[in-house]
Amino acid sequence: YGEMKYPFIEYLSYRLKKYGKKAYPFLMVLEEQVGRMGMAVSEVVEKEHFDIALRKIAIGNCITSIKTLSRISMAEIFEQINGVEDILRQDPVGVYDKMDYETKVAYRNQIKEISQKTKISEIYISKKCLELSQKALKINENSTMQNEDTTQKEIITQPQKEQHKKAHIGYYLLDEGKQILLEELTGKKPKKVSNTKKIGYAITALTILTLGTSSLFAWYLYTQTHQIIWSVLLALLLLIPNQVIWVQIGQYILGKFVKPKIIPKLDYIDGVPKESSTFVVIPTILTSKEKVRQLMERLEVYYMANKSDNLYFAILGDCSAGKNQKEPFDEEVIQSGQEEAKRLNEKYTDVDFPKFHFLYRKRVWNEKEECYLGWERKRGLLNQFNEYILGKEKDNFLVNTIEDRKEKLPKIKYIITLDADTQLSLNTGLELIGGMAHILNMPVLNGRKDLVVEGHALLQPRVGISLLEVGKSLFTKIYAGSGGKDAYTNAISDIYQDNFEEGIFTGKGIYDVEVFSTVLSKEIPENTVLSHDLLEGSYLRCGLASDIVLMDGYPSGYNSFKTRLHRWIRGDWQVSKWLGNSIYNKHGEKKHNSLTLLSKYKIFDNLIRSLQEPMIILTMIYASILDVIYSIKIGPIIAISVISAVIPMLLEIINRIIFKKEAETVQKTFTKTISGVKASIIRGILAISILPDKAYFSINACIKTLYRMFISKRHFLEWMTAEEAEKNAKKDLFSYYRNMLSNVILGT
Repeated sequence: YGEMKYPFIEYLSYRLKKYGKKAYPFLMVLEEQVGRMGMAVSEVVEKEHFDIALRKIAIGNCITSIKTLSRISMAEIFEQINGVEDILRQDPVGVYDKMDYETKVAYRNQIKEISQKTKISEIYISKKCLELSQKALKINENSTMQNEDTTQKEIITQPQKEQHKKAHIGYYLLDEGKQILLEELTGKKPKKVSNTKKIGYAITALTILTLGTSSLFAWYLYTQTHQIIWSVLLALLLLIPNQVIWVQIGQYILGKFVKPKIIPKLDYIDGVPKESSTFVVIPTILTSKEKVRQLMERLEVYYMANKSDNLYFAILGDCSAGKNQKEPFDEEVIQSGQEEAKRLNEKYTDVDFPKFHFLYRKRVWNEKEECYLGWERKRGLLNQFNEYILGKEKDNFLVNTIEDRKEKLPKIKYIITLDADTQLSLNTGLELIGGMAHILNMPVLNGRKDLVVEGHALLQPRVGISLLEVGKSLFTKIYAGSGGKDAYTNAISDIYQDNFEEGIFTGKGIYDVEVFSTVLSKEIPENTVLSHDLLEGSYLRCGLASDIVLMDGYPSGYNSFKTRLHRWIRGDWQVSKWLGNSIYNKHGEKKHNSLTLLSKYKIFDNLIRSLQEPMIILTMIYASILDVIYSIKIGPIIAISVISAVIPMLLEIINRIIFKKEAETVQKTFTKTISGVKASIIRGILAISILPDKAYFSINACIKTLYRMFISKRHFLEWMTAEEAEKNAKKDLFSYYRNMLSNVILGT
């Protein structure tokens, strides 16, 4: 009877009682059996009910405890009991307490790494950081007292402001002051290679490897033909394909060994302070009221995702190019913009200054473009808005809702610029502002005030492809990757940011308005530059915040992709003038080119990549001709050409083989995607298949740009928006045959 369970007895008794008198004999039998245990059924029932109540209370307490634990910030508890954290919080300039959690972790991890290398206590290292910061603060205070009469309107960080930066503990952990800290700790002056020397070494190594590989193939050809001229010509043709291979290999290796570097940020999740007031703008061409409403709805979503005081939103409407100064649709665009701005401001009221605004530009006659269009297109639109916001120019817009409340316009510190198809995700706007406002990112200009030499005046977030864009066509599934973003976004490796502390600006990011105006308002000549993003990023020392992600669109087909790439190549060749030591500014005056060697290399690298496919095709044709003449073995030459075209695929496969994790499985998704090695193989096959076509339109873009630069001097600003490219791109079979005629010709 000891094995009889109380729950069974209680439940059997309960079920028998439901049958009433019919079950009485069975109840008596049950009572008798239970009696043998020395208990009555009523006692068993009472005991079981007591146990059930006890379990309910225990489970309830467990659930309550779990809820309580989930509300407790373990990070805060850790910071309260961590000795290093207690020291870092004594930051003389008070920046550390205002930083976000990820940046604080980066500081503590840096201390941990230094401790492991030097075998010195983390507490001692933290105290040494604090000591150095306090010394710098005293020097800064003395310097400020001696210069009380100097103007405070200078945006350029003079020695006083630089000293203020040195008074922050992070300067000795993530910035130039790290060398000072290591010298204090070890008594030895550590060797630090400057970014200029780093890029110099990289270019030298790349040149040697490229020339060496090309010479090897030239020697291979010479052993078969005994013709120096043909061998030298082959070496020249292989220079660009070989360089592309070595660049890809170098970036892959560095990405595996160099840790990703984060951009330190302040925590503005609870709101943007007044001194960091920011405008979120979408500069775009408007041709219909439907597009205006669509963009205003997006601004509303961006506002809901980044709710904060001192954060404002605007559509910067640019006018389309045409033969008339005014177009029939202008009136409906203006009316719709004003109505939508008014509707949103009534819905989300702000007593200080309206949240939403609409601006629309005037068309002006452009002699070089032979039509009416907005001055300097997108670059001019942003420049005009900058100067207006800063009060340096009067209102030059056809419609400007800011003008209605101009007297209440706060001092705008930053501007977040987005493309029409870019999505400002949850809190990403606040994170970008927090990054710009951090003291270590404070921009420092050179003596001529035409280049940022320290910090960042512009931040570029990582740009991903939205889930909706990824699944809209087979083309996007192959080329756009898996799409979307995860909830645990971390910094990823970038060759430029991780090794040279600079990124590449792609047109979507945040910049310091006043520094932008000071550096760039008179730097670029009119009617000469279409793709201005790379130049702006170089002048303003763009930083890449790879742990902040914006979602963007992607061309849905190959034809629209070609149109975009053709425009990019034309823009890359337009800025090739900045490779020299001198340039002409907006007023036509010759001046020293202040761009760094790294910035010039970025420009040069773009030019090289635009010539990759043409050189591969020329090499293959050249090798085939030599085979006909000399009956040589051209297999290695064709192989290196093909490898240059598919090197990303090969590296992806090698990476998968070497670094595949044990028991790793393919991630399952709700939508069908093509990603990983499978996508790389498909892209590699397609890269070979469309080589002739890419070679043709790349050469077309290069020749067209060079003709306009040196002969016609016109039509530099020829441009088609991504939306127009999508609409105009035909996807029928005949259109693909017509647009890819070079593939058909070479294939036959």
